[in-house]
Amino acid sequence: MAGPTDTATTNFDKTVQVLIRKQLVEVLLPTLPHLMPGNFIKATFVKGTNATMRFLSVPMFALTADADIIGHSAGTAPWLTEGVSPTAQELALGYEEFTAYQAGQRVSITDVAMLESPLDLLAEAAKVIARQAAETMDNYVAQTLAAGTNVLYAGAGNVARTDVGSTDAITGSLVRRAVQNLKADSVPSFGDGYRAIAHPAVVFDFEEDDDVGGWIDAARYAGSAPILNGELGKYAGVRFFESARARVFAAGGAGGVDVYSTILFGPNAYAFGDFGTLSSYYVAPGGHGDELSQLASVGWKAFFGAVISGAGTSTSNMPGVKYIRIESASGL
Repeated sequence: MAGPTDTATTNFDKTVQVLIRKQLVEVLLPTLPHLMPGNFIKATFVKGTNATMRFLSVPMFALTADADIIGHSAGTAPWLTEGVSPTAQELALGYEEFTAYQAGQRVSITDVAMLESPLDLLAEAAKVIARQAAETMDNYVAQTLAAGTNVLYAGAGNVARTDVGSTDAITGSLVRRAVQNLKADSVPSFGDGYRAIAHPAVVFDFEEDDDVGGWIDAARYAGSAPILNGELGKYAGVRFFESARARVFAAGGAGGVDVYSTILFGPNAYAFGDFGTLSSYYVAPGGHGDELSQLASVGWKAFFGAVISGAGTSTSNMPGVKYIRIESASGL
């Protein structure tokens, strides 16, 4: 059919939705550290369960008791009796659940704005609405991680957030202590070390610390190892990433100073889901209540949630914590 291509053209609404989805895919690549692939367990929305997310886990086998190891008693695991097969072990199947919540945002554009703007406003709207969706989810995970209770506090003798004073900045010594705590708790690494997400104010203090003699800027090992988006460098076997969404406890410390959260973790320290519920929308002008075709709308909607591994509901056969959080002030 002859005529101009406009918002009423067949399948025009589908092209805008595809554009939004394309933008979502691009911003959900590892540009936001809390949503970086490999950092978390992917949970799945369970239909018919009142907005429940669920993920599965197979925990490691417990080690044999020390007394049995030293005893070398044939037939007592792990020691064998000659010619006799040992009793088979049974895998433990673990799972954990947490609640998902529905979220969404939209933007409306008038026909006059689309007509007069030098920008392609629909394309711009798709870009910013997609980024908003991704940042909303990344921020939600950051806030969830900041609610965990496995914490080290900067400053001598500090045992609570309210003890952290203005001079209690993060130090290399404190990071090394956190790493040793993770190792002592048998938290696995990513193969090339643990990861940490820190606020820019904390990064400033850390790089200023004279004790951080082992700090290696990412630029120095680029080429020998893949550099992940946003990676700053390594220290004490930890790869550091910077995020302004790392939690800040405003006026939470001694004397009302701000306290900053830095989380160090191994793989699957937390769960997030469900990207599969993320939907994009385009409503063409002329819908109900817009009989004069004056408004177009684009938006996103999703059910999503996050939980620290082991802190959810219906927890069964789940391993212990796989993270530690450092809380410190900043001299920035």
